[in-house]
Amino acid sequence: MCSGMGQGIFVLPLIVLLGNIAICKAFANGKTVDATQELIAIGLCNIGNSMMQSFPGSGSLSRSAVNNSSGVRTPFGGLNTGALVIIVLPFFTPCFYYSPKAVLAAVIIAAVVFMVEVRVVKPIWRSKKSDLIPAVATFIACLLLHLEIDILIGIGLKLI
Repeated sequence: MCSGMGQGIFVLPLIVLLGNIAICKAFANGKTVDATQELIAIGLCNIGNSMMQSFPGSGSLSRSAVNNSSGVRTPFGGLNTGALVIIVLPFFTPCFYYSPKAVLAAVIIAAVVFMVEVRVVKPIWRSKKSDLIPAVATFIACLLLHLEIDILIGIGLKLI
């Protein structure tokens, strides 16, 4: 399994952890986020998952965005969604088979598009132009290259 994943075995956990912190910061509404506390919680959950032969768990930006745009404010939203999925899958899975992936992607894009904050570019441009270089370079790299390379470009430029 390790040889099949190649360099992804190192990059995937990094992407997941960075994604979880990004989710926390995106929905913190300006409050401080203790990344250490988030990572400890995810680590303990995954240790528990391994003891129950479960899949590793992490946050989902698209699911969080859909919940946020739907007005969900409590953890009960996740319980409600899970119950709905458990009820729907046995009966409607054949119907979803013919749904194009573009339809599913459109649902995610419709929820996430409101999270793009273009208005913050001007203040960043006025205060510190060098902070825009990694952001623009990473965005362009995401359009052209593989995800692992994009993340390394963004991290490398930010460190420089």
